[in-house]
Amino acid sequence: MGVLVLIVGLGVLGFGFWNHLKGKRILAAPFKTTGELKKDPTSSDPKGAMSTEGAIKPPAKQLLAPCSGTPCIYYEVKVERLWEKVETTQDGTKTVKGSDTLDTVKGGAIVQIDDGTGSVEVDFSKGADFDNFKETFKKELNGSGGSSHIQFGQMTFDVPVLSDREKYTVGFKATEKSVAADGGTLFVLGKLEGSRIVKPGWRSMMTSSKGREGLLGSIQKAKKFSFIGGGVVTAAAVPVMIFAPSVDTKSFGGCQTEMTDAVVKCSDSVTSSDGDTFHWTVTTGGKFNVNVISPKKKIALIPEITLTGADGAKVIDETGAPGETTSIPVEVKAGKYDLVVKGIGGDTIKGGYSYDLEIVSTGPAMAGDAPGAAADPAGAEPAMAAEPAPEEPAAVAPPPAKPAPAPKKIGKPVNKKMLKKK
Repeated sequence: MGVLVLIVGLGVLGFGFWNHLKGKRILAAPFKTTGELKKDPTSSDPKGAMSTEGAIKPPAKQLLAPCSGTPCIYYEVKVERLWEKVETTQDGTKTVKGSDTLDTVKGGAIVQIDDGTGSVEVDFSKGADFDNFKETFKKELNGSGGSSHIQFGQMTFDVPVLSDREKYTVGFKATEKSVAADGGTLFVLGKLEGSRIVKPGWRSMMTSSKGREGLLGSIQKAKKFSFIGGGVVTAAAVPVMIFAPSVDTKSFGGCQTEMTDAVVKCSDSVTSSDGDTFHWTVTTGGKFNVNVISPKKKIALIPEITLTGADGAKVIDETGAPGETTSIPVEVKAGKYDLVVKGIGGDTIKGGYSYDLEIVSTGPAMAGDAPGAAADPAGAEPAMAAEPAPEEPAAVAPPPAKPAPAPKKIGKPVNKKMLKKK
């Protein structure tokens, strides 16, 4: 913001300085009455600069503006080609209208200027700066102009060959402006060549219908307000630049080209087939989510996202969906990486595809996959073997169980002999 204010202030100061130089040129050029010039057509200026003023006398050979036929001392006719083209952006397809200047036809007369003391010739055939132009003709012709000639009033214009494939012609336009030969007063500053004032070879001829003193007065006024206004605006830009947030000179389109670890959401746009490349430094290995947000547009970005390590190995190679958030989880070691966001297949569009980018830290690396933990550092001492645990004594088998006692007999034993006798 501060830079913009400063540019505006410097522009206003520049306009004031231009007016200062213009006034200085008028004051530096010798001034003579038309009668003095008629008697003594010489200049004290080394380059022959000379100024005078007086009433305009109609030229001996009448000059007519080519379109309107208006009598004049000078004219300009600007001929434009009107065109349309179809333009596609991420917001959709639209028809854009515009114009190109094909030619500016100019013409000037040799006139007499007289302040009442005698007349002097002024040659406007090579052009001059006038402040009293009047529009005397303006017309549009519709159509592509199938003919090589088109007519504007009394002027015939030859249409050049047009080979623009993007734009198609819908018409032509002519605007005529001229300086009337009406006898008004005119101040002239040019180069004295013989007894005639002509356009200097090194700069334009200056004229003004305000007269010399009137022109100097308006220049002084414009210079004063320009210097005051430009000074105020420029001074106001200083505190704005001092207290405004610092601008990262390494950024383009809102996102920094140099990124470190987690990155807050920023906005950018893909404007080339190569896409945008960001240099990402990871100071401590861990887990991240790389998020590319494609906004919901009529023609939205289909992002191709790649993340490449310093060794050239691709860590990410993904394609997202239009109008959606593409979130890619990744676990990386400490190091430097190149993150590239581009349109699918290098696709581009007028004005570019807009998108948001953020990198979110989601946690440290897994213990077994911690960056640099896969191999022991060179020269590290081997870990000592753990002492074996003391052996427990073998379990002692319990003694065998004693046999159960025989069951006691009930009653007296039977006498076998007695059984036989019976």
